[in-house]
Amino acid sequence: MVYREGLLGKGDLNKVKYTSSLIDDAEIYKETILALITHVNELSRVGAINSSEAAAIINALRELSKEPYRPSDEYEDVHEYIEAMLIRRLGNVGGWVGLGRSRNDHVAAALRLKLRRLMLELASSVIELRRVTLSKAIETADAFIIGTTHRQPAQVTTLGHYMLYLDELSGDFIMNLLSIYETVNRSPLGSGPLAGTMVNLNRVREAEDLAFNGIVDNTVYATGSRYFMLTAASITVSYLIELGRFINNIEMWLMPQLNYVTLNPSHLATSSIMPHKRNPATLEVLRARIGEAVGHLMSMYSIERPVEAGYQLDLQEETRHAWLIMRIAIDGVGIMADLIRGISVNKERVKEDLVKYPVTAAEYAELMSISGKVPFRDAHREVAVMVKEGRSPGIDPAEAIKGKEVLGGPNPSRVTESARARLIDLSSIEAKVKELAVRINKAEAELMGG
Repeated sequence: MVYREGLLGKGDLNKVKYTSSLIDDAEIYKETILALITHVNELSRVGAINSSEAAAIINALRELSKEPYRPSDEYEDVHEYIEAMLIRRLGNVGGWVGLGRSRNDHVAAALRLKLRRLMLELASSVIELRRVTLSKAIETADAFIIGTTHRQPAQVTTLGHYMLYLDELSGDFIMNLLSIYETVNRSPLGSGPLAGTMVNLNRVREAEDLAFNGIVDNTVYATGSRYFMLTAASITVSYLIELGRFINNIEMWLMPQLNYVTLNPSHLATSSIMPHKRNPATLEVLRARIGEAVGHLMSMYSIERPVEAGYQLDLQEETRHAWLIMRIAIDGVGIMADLIRGISVNKERVKEDLVKYPVTAAEYAELMSISGKVPFRDAHREVAVMVKEGRSPGIDPAEAIKGKEVLGGPNPSRVTESARARLIDLSSIEAKVKELAVRINKAEAELMGG
């Protein structure tokens, strides 16, 4: 209990444990050390501590980074634990690490360091999902699927067309994620607890040391806001919800009553009593975890909503939910990529329902209107009467999809062309993500003496 003893005494261990963030702080142990090394470097550069003391502290921090994080219950958080370890190893010299800093600006820095890594990991996972999805779009550009609206047979399309739907969603998400990355990748170091510090730290130089793209300028905002975390979590959950909607399509297509698609059996499970069952296990778990992610995001909003500008311990309770959201997303996207890789269309089964349901009636009405110069509403009414009477107005499904030259439609040539173009664009996005990762890897390796 390094921090409280001077004013409050040792305190009650049960209450310290209740308010402690030690368990959650395991996630940011390395990142906290990186922020401290940067801080001690800066203290030395501005002459606040001498270079030999700075070197001793930095060497001790680097050694701590190689050791397991196993604090006892007596510490409030990772910051107190690390400082106590420094004092234990270096004596009073270790106490210099507290000069010109607060847990508030340092935890904000550690959170940003951790979050930017998770965001790049998620971006890489989504890039792989896109690569798999686009390849599948080319493979299934002419594989019929009966598309639904209102859970009713609507129009004939292709699995390749649906794959481009999933890819465009994923592309929008990566674009938004990398935009938010720029918000996350700014440094709060040097902001102190709220209103800065008397030590003349060069905050821009500290940001450069950690490969941040700049600083969070206002010190109140730098230390007490979690907007950067909320935005990253929010856009991620929004993507997961949309991904979950597509999961519902796949599960529907898997129903024996439809049996439009087949999956790799590794994604299925069976029943303990019903040996005929093929349950879409991975899809069900992913869908449930998406629900959990929604709950975690609501927890973040609920925790932060009543807190005024500036730091309060409420904010530490928010953090674990962000990590859980990011991991649900990273794991889930990986599962989805593997599932898409092994999906195939049961063409004969789809063909049966193409005969059974008038899913080209809309196209029939359009052609009637165009060729007969009949107002479309009149053609629509006439086709509706035909359906009501049990007739099956329609055109050949292949003609229906090939006849649509509209951008974004199911025409197989356009689907293939679009998928190939997107694969080329994907390479540049992947290169950007790798470049961002290389930059932070290099900066962190230098700080760790690598």
